[in-house]
Order: sequence, then structure tokens, then C-alpha cells
Amino acid sequence: MFDVVLTNGSEDLVLTFTVRDTNIAKLWFNELSKGYDILEDDRLTDWGEHNYIDELNYHIGVINQYDNVIDRTVSSSSTQEDFNYLHMFFEDLRGEHTAGTPWYNSAPSYVKNAVCEFNILIHNLESSIRTQNKHPTMVVTFKDRLRYELTQLDMDHFTCQWEKGAVYINYCQVGKTVLDVFKDNDTMAAVRPQTHYSADFMVKLGPSTPSLYHQSRMKLLDAWIKDRKFTFENLNIGMIPVADLITTVDEKHLHKFNKVKQVRCIK
Repeated sequence: MFDVVLTNGSEDLVLTFTVRDTNIAKLWFNELSKGYDILEDDRLTDWGEHNYIDELNYHIGVINQYDNVIDRTVSSSSTQEDFNYLHMFFEDLRGEHTAGTPWYNSAPSYVKNAVCEFNILIHNLESSIRTQNKHPTMVVTFKDRLRYELTQLDMDHFTCQWEKGAVYINYCQVGKTVLDVFKDNDTMAAVRPQTHYSADFMVKLGPSTPSLYHQSRMKLLDAWIKDRKFTFENLNIGMIPVADLITTVDEKHLHKFNKVKQVRCIK
């Protein structure tokens, strides 16, 4: 089991999760139990009201003040094509997760942070526009956490039929997964199916995906994949579930909290 402690500065909320009985879930929990310091504590998407447009433009401004490299900002009329175009700048500036580009490696820490926030906010903005009914998610990432290769057996657990309150291993690479490229109709991004895992995780707090909707969507996805003619050994559609929320929580009450204060493991 483990707890995620949310806070708003004056009040805390404890969410308790049980770990699934799969080998990859146990490996992931072992990483979580190492007690890495939290890196991102406010990646709460569709979490009440949020002005992603102003925030994204702010971080574009920070980057451009350092080096005028991004030639577009966003507005309320921006389209998915605009977001796909902007995401290319993140890939080009950031480079591979383990190596980084010379530009990124030589940039001061505040610019590196702006590049990372730039990427997160693009995805948050895409999500908020894509779904009329809000589907809250929480992503927690950790400083200096290790990454490990997924085995073929691990990859068998990938799914995109989301479950309310389920915890999934978060994407810890640079690029876009096949599912994200499909959702965004993106013809520009570097497609990189997830091949590694770390302690980072995402919690889906929206409604579970209905079976009929999932079946219909998979038919569209399968046809799209055949048309794209990918050559990856494993497409790894979706994410790997590793734990489940057991705390009963009211969504309106949940939105009172805006940061992850602590993750504590109970063995």
C-alpha cells in the first residue's frame, strides 16, 4: 500500500492505494519505495479551473528571452495542429531523456525548467480541450529516479481501457506514444512507444472507459495503425496499471487541493 498526501497549504487529504498483484506492479512499487524526492508536485490536469494558455505562453516567453527559438504562442483559437507543432520544439530542445541536446545541457536551470513546463502544459491544454466532460488526472514524477527496461511480459499489461482510481506507470521518455499520436492526429512528432518504467506514475480519477466505447475506439485505432505501417516490435498502446485507489473521495472536495505534499509507502 501507499499514500499520496495532497495539500492546499492549510489542509491535507490522504489518498490510499493498494498495489496490484503483478510482477511489474511489484517492481514499480519497489522503485516507489526508494523514497525519491518529488520533482513535479502540481501536475493536476482537469482539476478545476486553470489558465493553461497564459501559463504556456509565460514559459514560451522565458525560453525565448534566453534564446528566441519558439516562433508561436497559443490562444483560445489554437488548434490541435498548433499544439503538435509546438511539441516539436520540446523534442528538438530537450533531446533524449538520458543525454539531452547541447542546447538543453548548456541552458541555465530556470530555462530547463521552462522547457519541461512547456511540454507539460501543452499536454494539459490538449487534454482540457479534448474532453468536454473533465477527466481529472494526477501525475507525480521524482528527482533523479532510475529507469528500467520493460520486459515482454511487462508489456502484455498495456491497456487504454482506463479504470477510475487506477494508477498507471507514467511515460518517462521524450517523444509521443502511439496512442497520443493517434489522439492528437499528429504527423510531426517523434513516435516512441514506451519501453521503460520508473517510479513516476499517473492516477486516472475520471470515469472508467465504457466497454462499448473502448471497442469502437480500438477499431478506429487498429485501422489507423495499419495505415501508418509502424515497424516497432511492440506498439505498447496505453499505459500499465499498477495500483488502485481505495479511499472514497468526493471530486468537488478533491479540487480543493492543488499540490502533492508527500508519497509514503506502507510495506
